[in-house]
Amino acid sequence: MFFPTTRVSRIVMTISPQRSLAPIFAGILVLGALHAPPVAAAGRTPAAPAVADFTELSGTRAGTCAAPVEPALAPMGTPALRHCAWSQRLEMLYWQDVPANPNTCLPAAAIAWHRLGAGVGAVLRPWSAAWSGQSLLVQTGGMVQAGMVWRQEGGQWSVVLWRWRPSDRIPTRHWQAGHWKNIAGAVRAIDAANPEPSRTPLMTAWLDATNGKPRLLAADSWRWVSDGACLDLRSASLGQAQMHLPHSRDDARLEQRSAMQLLLARRFPGAEWLRNFSLIEPAISGDRTGAKFLAVWREGATVSGQLWIPLRDEGGIVRARISSELPAATGAALQEAARARAVLLERELGKLAHAWEARHE
Repeated sequence: MFFPTTRVSRIVMTISPQRSLAPIFAGILVLGALHAPPVAAAGRTPAAPAVADFTELSGTRAGTCAAPVEPALAPMGTPALRHCAWSQRLEMLYWQDVPANPNTCLPAAAIAWHRLGAGVGAVLRPWSAAWSGQSLLVQTGGMVQAGMVWRQEGGQWSVVLWRWRPSDRIPTRHWQAGHWKNIAGAVRAIDAANPEPSRTPLMTAWLDATNGKPRLLAADSWRWVSDGACLDLRSASLGQAQMHLPHSRDDARLEQRSAMQLLLARRFPGAEWLRNFSLIEPAISGDRTGAKFLAVWREGATVSGQLWIPLRDEGGIVRARISSELPAATGAALQEAARARAVLLERELGKLAHAWEARHE
Protein backbone atom coordinates (compact mmCIF):
# COMPACT_ATOMS: atom_id res chain seq x y z
CA MET A 1 0.00 0.00 0.00
CA PHE A 2 1.32 3.44 -0.91
CA PHE A 3 0.41 6.53 1.08
CA PRO A 4 0.13 9.95 -0.55
CA THR A 5 3.25 12.02 -0.29
CA THR A 6 4.25 15.55 -1.15
CA ARG A 7 6.75 15.39 -3.97
CA VAL A 8 9.47 18.04 -3.90
CA SER A 9 11.41 18.68 -7.12
CA ARG A 10 15.12 19.27 -7.02
CA ILE A 11 15.86 22.91 -7.73
CA VAL A 12 19.29 24.01 -8.86
CA MET A 13 20.04 27.72 -8.93
CA THR A 14 23.15 29.43 -10.08
CA ILE A 15 23.95 32.52 -8.10
CA SER A 16 26.25 35.10 -9.49
CA PRO A 17 28.28 37.24 -7.15
CA GLN A 18 26.27 40.28 -8.20
CA ARG A 19 22.89 38.63 -7.59
CA SER A 20 21.21 39.37 -4.26
CA LEU A 21 20.11 36.45 -2.08
CA ALA A 22 17.09 38.32 -0.66
CA PRO A 23 14.62 37.48 -3.47
CA ILE A 24 15.64 33.84 -3.33
CA PHE A 25 15.10 33.56 0.41
CA ALA A 26 11.79 35.39 0.07
CA GLY A 27 10.63 32.79 -2.45
CA ILE A 28 11.68 29.98 -0.13
CA LEU A 29 9.65 31.54 2.71
CA VAL A 30 6.57 31.82 0.50
CA LEU A 31 6.92 28.19 -0.59
CA GLY A 32 7.21 27.12 3.05
CA ALA A 33 4.12 29.12 3.97
CA LEU A 34 2.10 27.40 1.27
CA HIS A 35 2.96 23.96 2.68
CA ALA A 36 2.75 24.91 6.36
CA PRO A 37 0.03 23.14 8.42
CA PRO A 38 -3.00 25.25 9.41
CA VAL A 39 -2.89 26.89 12.81
CA ALA A 40 -5.12 25.15 15.36
CA ALA A 41 -8.16 27.19 16.29
CA ALA A 42 -8.78 25.53 19.64
CA GLY A 43 -7.53 28.44 21.72
CA ARG A 44 -8.66 31.20 19.37
CA THR A 45 -10.98 33.84 20.83
CA PRO A 46 -14.30 33.74 18.96
CA ALA A 47 -15.28 36.74 16.89
CA ALA A 48 -18.01 38.68 18.67
CA PRO A 49 -21.28 39.40 16.84
CA ALA A 50 -22.52 42.99 16.72
CA VAL A 51 -24.71 42.57 19.82
CA ALA A 52 -21.62 41.44 21.78
CA ASP A 53 -19.18 44.02 20.34
CA PHE A 54 -18.04 45.37 23.68
CA THR A 55 -15.95 48.32 22.49
CA GLU A 56 -18.50 49.51 19.93
CA LEU A 57 -21.51 49.40 22.26
CA SER A 58 -19.89 50.45 25.55
CA GLY A 59 -17.62 53.13 24.10
CA THR A 60 -14.79 51.69 26.18
CA ARG A 61 -11.98 49.24 25.62
CA ALA A 62 -12.76 45.78 27.00
CA GLY A 63 -11.12 44.95 30.31
CA THR A 64 -10.91 41.93 32.58
CA CYS A 65 -13.47 41.26 35.31
CA ALA A 66 -12.25 41.34 38.91
CA ALA A 67 -15.13 39.33 40.39
CA PRO A 68 -16.08 35.74 39.45
CA VAL A 69 -19.16 35.01 37.35
CA GLU A 70 -22.44 35.39 39.22
CA PRO A 71 -23.20 31.94 40.76
CA ALA A 72 -26.81 32.09 39.49
CA LEU A 73 -25.42 32.03 35.94
CA ALA A 74 -23.41 28.82 36.51
CA PRO A 75 -25.99 26.59 34.75
CA MET A 76 -25.25 28.54 31.56
CA GLY A 77 -21.72 27.15 31.52
CA THR A 78 -18.47 29.00 30.90
CA PRO A 79 -18.91 32.01 28.59
CA ALA A 80 -16.77 32.24 25.47
CA LEU A 81 -16.24 35.95 26.15
CA ARG A 82 -16.45 37.97 29.34
CA HIS A 83 -15.51 41.64 29.56
CA CYS A 84 -15.85 44.39 32.15
CA ALA A 85 -15.40 48.17 32.16
CA TRP A 86 -16.71 51.36 33.75
CA SER A 87 -14.83 50.61 36.99
CA GLN A 88 -16.34 47.08 37.02
CA ARG A 89 -19.87 48.49 36.78
CA LEU A 90 -20.45 47.06 33.29
CA GLU A 91 -20.14 43.37 32.46
CA MET A 92 -20.80 41.43 29.27
CA LEU A 93 -21.01 37.65 28.95
CA TYR A 94 -21.29 35.85 25.62
CA TRP A 95 -22.01 32.15 25.17
CA GLN A 96 -21.23 31.32 21.55
CA ASP A 97 -22.81 27.87 21.21
CA VAL A 98 -25.53 26.63 23.58
CA PRO A 99 -25.51 22.80 23.59
CA ALA A 100 -28.67 20.73 23.54
CA ASN A 101 -29.72 19.02 26.76
CA PRO A 102 -30.18 15.28 26.13
CA ASN A 103 -32.26 14.80 29.28
CA THR A 104 -35.22 16.94 28.27
CA CYS A 105 -37.76 17.21 25.47
CA LEU A 106 -37.24 20.96 25.23
CA PRO A 107 -34.88 22.44 22.61
CA ALA A 108 -31.59 24.10 23.52
CA ALA A 109 -33.02 27.59 23.06
CA ALA A 110 -35.89 26.99 25.51
CA ILE A 111 -33.53 25.65 28.20
CA ALA A 112 -31.07 28.53 27.67
CA TRP A 113 -33.95 31.03 27.87
CA HIS A 114 -35.14 29.56 31.16
CA ARG A 115 -31.64 29.46 32.64
CA LEU A 116 -30.97 33.02 31.55
CA GLY A 117 -34.15 34.18 33.25
CA ALA A 118 -33.23 32.32 36.44
CA GLY A 119 -29.73 33.80 36.27
CA VAL A 120 -31.04 37.37 36.23
CA GLY A 121 -33.77 36.66 38.79
CA ALA A 122 -36.73 36.99 36.43
CA VAL A 123 -39.58 34.66 35.47
CA LEU A 124 -39.85 34.84 31.69
CA ARG A 125 -42.66 33.98 29.30
CA PRO A 126 -42.27 30.57 27.61
CA TRP A 127 -39.94 30.18 24.68
CA SER A 128 -41.81 29.92 21.37
CA ALA A 129 -40.81 27.35 18.77
CA ALA A 130 -41.52 30.00 16.11
CA TRP A 131 -38.86 32.38 17.47
CA SER A 132 -35.42 32.87 15.98
CA GLY A 133 -34.52 34.99 18.99
CA GLN A 134 -35.88 36.86 21.98
CA SER A 135 -34.61 39.44 24.47
CA LEU A 136 -35.12 40.38 28.10
CA LEU A 137 -34.62 43.63 29.98
CA VAL A 138 -34.90 43.55 33.78
CA GLN A 139 -33.96 45.83 36.66
CA THR A 140 -33.54 44.35 40.14
CA GLY A 141 -31.54 45.37 43.18
CA GLY A 142 -29.85 48.35 41.55
CA MET A 143 -28.73 46.24 38.57
CA VAL A 144 -30.02 46.65 35.02
CA GLN A 145 -29.62 43.61 32.77
CA ALA A 146 -30.25 43.11 29.04
CA GLY A 147 -29.95 39.64 27.51
CA MET A 148 -30.77 37.82 24.34
CA VAL A 149 -31.03 34.25 23.04
CA TRP A 150 -30.85 33.94 19.26
CA ARG A 151 -29.98 31.64 16.39
CA GLN A 152 -26.95 32.68 14.39
CA GLU A 153 -26.50 32.26 10.65
CA GLY A 154 -24.57 29.03 11.20
CA GLY A 155 -27.59 27.51 12.95
CA GLN A 156 -26.19 27.46 16.49
CA TRP A 157 -27.96 29.14 19.40
CA SER A 158 -26.07 31.87 21.26
CA VAL A 159 -26.67 33.97 24.36
CA VAL A 160 -25.45 37.42 25.36
CA LEU A 161 -26.00 39.16 28.69
CA TRP A 162 -25.09 42.75 29.59
CA ARG A 163 -25.16 43.79 33.26
CA TRP A 164 -24.90 47.41 34.41
CA ARG A 165 -24.77 48.83 37.91
CA PRO A 166 -25.18 52.63 37.46
CA SER A 167 -22.59 54.91 39.00
CA ASP A 168 -23.41 56.93 42.11
CA ARG A 169 -22.00 60.06 40.47
CA ILE A 170 -24.69 61.81 38.41
CA PRO A 171 -22.47 63.02 35.50
CA THR A 172 -20.91 59.56 35.15
CA ARG A 173 -24.30 57.88 35.37
CA HIS A 174 -25.65 60.07 32.58
CA TRP A 175 -22.67 59.18 30.37
CA GLN A 176 -23.16 55.48 31.12
CA ALA A 177 -26.89 55.74 30.40
CA GLY A 178 -26.19 57.10 26.93
CA HIS A 179 -24.11 54.02 26.05
CA TRP A 180 -26.52 51.67 27.83
CA LYS A 181 -29.26 52.94 25.52
CA ASN A 182 -27.21 51.65 22.58
CA ILE A 183 -26.69 48.30 24.31
CA ALA A 184 -30.38 47.85 25.15
CA GLY A 185 -31.38 48.88 21.63
CA ALA A 186 -29.05 46.31 20.06
CA VAL A 187 -30.43 43.57 22.31
CA ARG A 188 -34.10 44.45 21.87
CA ALA A 189 -33.89 44.68 18.07
CA ILE A 190 -34.42 40.90 17.79
CA ASP A 191 -37.98 41.17 19.17
CA ALA A 192 -39.43 42.96 16.14
CA ALA A 193 -39.30 39.79 14.03
CA ASN A 194 -40.40 37.51 16.88
CA PRO A 195 -43.72 38.69 18.36
CA GLU A 196 -45.27 36.99 21.36
CA PRO A 197 -48.03 34.48 20.49
CA SER A 198 -51.62 35.51 21.25
CA ARG A 199 -53.09 34.12 24.46
CA THR A 200 -56.28 32.17 24.99
CA PRO A 201 -57.99 31.91 28.40
CA LEU A 202 -56.62 28.37 28.77
CA MET A 203 -53.10 29.50 27.88
CA THR A 204 -53.29 32.29 30.44
CA ALA A 205 -54.20 29.76 33.14
CA TRP A 206 -51.42 27.42 31.96
CA LEU A 207 -48.86 30.25 32.11
CA ASP A 208 -49.85 30.92 35.73
CA ALA A 209 -49.81 27.24 36.68
CA THR A 210 -46.34 26.59 35.20
CA ASN A 211 -44.65 29.82 36.26
CA GLY A 212 -40.94 29.39 36.93
CA LYS A 213 -40.55 26.11 35.01
CA PRO A 214 -38.80 25.47 31.67
CA ARG A 215 -41.54 25.86 29.02
CA LEU A 216 -42.11 25.83 25.28
CA LEU A 217 -44.97 27.01 23.09
CA ALA A 218 -44.92 24.65 20.10
CA ALA A 219 -47.16 24.83 17.05
CA ASP A 220 -49.72 22.33 18.37
CA SER A 221 -48.85 21.88 22.04
CA TRP A 222 -47.44 23.49 25.17
CA ARG A 223 -44.59 21.69 26.90
CA TRP A 224 -42.91 22.07 30.25
CA VAL A 225 -40.71 20.15 32.67
CA SER A 226 -41.92 19.33 36.19
CA ASP A 227 -40.04 17.14 38.66
CA GLY A 228 -37.76 16.02 35.85
CA ALA A 229 -40.65 14.78 33.68
CA CYS A 230 -41.57 16.25 30.32
CA LEU A 231 -45.26 17.13 30.01
CA ASP A 232 -47.15 17.95 26.83
CA LEU A 233 -50.52 19.75 26.88
CA ARG A 234 -52.97 19.88 23.98
CA SER A 235 -56.53 21.08 23.69
CA ALA A 236 -58.55 17.87 23.63
CA SER A 237 -62.09 16.83 22.87
CA LEU A 238 -64.03 13.60 23.15
CA GLY A 239 -66.65 14.74 20.66
CA GLN A 240 -69.72 16.89 20.67
CA ALA A 241 -71.03 16.94 24.22
CA GLN A 242 -71.37 13.19 24.75
CA MET A 243 -72.68 13.96 28.24
CA HIS A 244 -73.78 17.14 29.94
CA LEU A 245 -71.39 18.33 32.65
CA PRO A 246 -72.70 21.00 35.03
CA HIS A 247 -70.92 24.29 35.65
CA SER A 248 -72.21 24.51 39.23
CA ARG A 249 -70.57 22.26 41.80
CA ASP A 250 -73.97 21.90 43.47
CA ASP A 251 -75.29 20.16 40.35
CA ALA A 252 -72.42 17.68 40.09
CA ARG A 253 -73.72 14.18 40.87
CA LEU A 254 -71.96 10.90 41.49
CA GLU A 255 -74.18 9.19 38.91
CA GLN A 256 -72.94 11.66 36.27
CA ARG A 257 -69.33 10.91 37.10
CA SER A 258 -69.92 7.16 36.98
CA ALA A 259 -71.61 7.46 33.59
CA MET A 260 -68.77 9.63 32.26
CA GLN A 261 -66.22 7.07 33.45
CA LEU A 262 -68.12 4.39 31.54
CA LEU A 263 -67.97 6.51 28.37
CA LEU A 264 -64.22 7.00 28.84
CA ALA A 265 -63.65 3.28 29.33
CA ARG A 266 -65.43 2.62 26.03
CA ARG A 267 -63.45 5.36 24.33
CA PHE A 268 -60.10 3.92 25.56
CA PRO A 269 -60.71 0.16 25.93
CA GLY A 270 -57.04 -0.69 26.44
CA ALA A 271 -56.39 1.93 29.11
CA GLU A 272 -55.41 1.32 32.72
CA TRP A 273 -57.31 3.85 34.79
CA LEU A 274 -55.06 5.41 37.43
CA ARG A 275 -57.64 8.01 38.47
CA ASN A 276 -61.29 7.66 37.55
CA PHE A 277 -63.34 10.63 36.37
CA SER A 278 -63.50 12.85 39.47
CA LEU A 279 -64.58 16.27 40.71
CA ILE A 280 -61.65 18.57 41.58
CA GLU A 281 -61.72 20.36 44.92
CA PRO A 282 -61.37 24.17 44.76
CA ALA A 283 -58.07 25.82 45.68
CA ILE A 284 -59.65 27.17 48.86
CA SER A 285 -61.97 24.70 50.53
CA GLY A 286 -65.56 25.91 50.52
CA ASP A 287 -65.13 28.45 47.71
CA ARG A 288 -68.11 28.72 45.37
CA THR A 289 -66.16 27.98 42.21
CA GLY A 290 -67.33 26.27 39.06
CA ALA A 291 -67.13 22.49 38.77
CA LYS A 292 -64.03 20.99 37.15
CA PHE A 293 -63.24 17.34 36.50
CA LEU A 294 -60.21 15.19 35.75
CA ALA A 295 -59.22 11.62 34.87
CA VAL A 296 -55.80 9.94 34.49
CA TRP A 297 -54.96 6.75 32.57
CA ARG A 298 -52.09 4.80 31.02
CA GLU A 299 -51.82 3.28 27.56
CA GLY A 300 -48.55 1.46 27.03
CA ALA A 301 -45.67 3.76 28.00
CA THR A 302 -47.81 6.93 27.91
CA VAL A 303 -49.63 8.37 30.91
CA SER A 304 -52.37 10.87 30.08
CA GLY A 305 -54.59 13.11 32.13
CA GLN A 306 -57.48 15.28 31.06
CA LEU A 307 -59.19 18.32 32.53
CA TRP A 308 -62.81 19.28 31.84
CA ILE A 309 -63.99 22.84 32.65
CA PRO A 310 -67.72 23.36 31.97
CA LEU A 311 -68.44 27.01 31.20
CA ARG A 312 -71.32 29.05 32.53
CA ASP A 313 -74.64 29.35 30.69
CA GLU A 314 -74.15 26.42 28.32
CA GLY A 315 -70.96 28.01 27.00
CA GLY A 316 -69.39 24.65 26.25
CA ILE A 317 -66.54 22.74 27.88
CA VAL A 318 -62.85 23.63 27.89
CA ARG A 319 -60.75 20.47 27.58
CA ALA A 320 -57.02 20.10 28.12
CA ARG A 321 -55.07 16.85 27.91
CA ILE A 322 -51.59 16.32 29.35
CA SER A 323 -49.45 13.41 28.15
CA SER A 324 -46.10 12.18 29.40
CA GLU A 325 -43.85 9.35 28.22
CA LEU A 326 -42.53 6.93 30.85
CA PRO A 327 -38.87 5.91 31.01
CA ALA A 328 -37.98 2.51 29.57
CA ALA A 329 -38.98 -0.15 32.11
CA THR A 330 -40.92 -3.40 32.45
CA GLY A 331 -42.99 -5.24 35.04
CA ALA A 332 -43.12 -3.79 38.53
CA ALA A 333 -40.75 -0.94 37.66
CA LEU A 334 -43.08 0.22 34.89
CA GLN A 335 -46.11 0.03 37.19
CA GLU A 336 -44.31 2.06 39.87
CA ALA A 337 -43.22 4.68 37.33
CA ALA A 338 -46.78 4.91 35.99
CA ARG A 339 -48.24 5.46 39.46
CA ALA A 340 -45.70 8.18 40.24
CA ARG A 341 -46.35 9.90 36.92
CA ALA A 342 -50.11 9.71 37.50
CA VAL A 343 -49.68 11.54 40.81
CA LEU A 344 -47.66 14.21 39.02
CA LEU A 345 -50.25 14.64 36.25
CA GLU A 346 -53.10 14.86 38.73
CA ARG A 347 -51.22 17.55 40.62
CA GLU A 348 -50.49 19.53 37.43
CA LEU A 349 -54.12 19.27 36.31
CA GLY A 350 -55.20 20.54 39.73
CA LYS A 351 -52.84 23.52 39.42
CA LEU A 352 -54.25 24.31 36.00
CA ALA A 353 -57.82 24.11 37.33
CA HIS A 354 -57.00 26.39 40.26
CA ALA A 355 -55.21 28.86 37.97
CA TRP A 356 -58.38 28.96 35.84
CA GLU A 357 -60.40 29.74 38.98
CA ALA A 358 -58.10 32.63 39.91
CA ARG A 359 -58.07 34.09 36.41
CA HIS A 360 -61.56 33.52 35.06
CA GLU A 361 -63.99 32.94 37.92
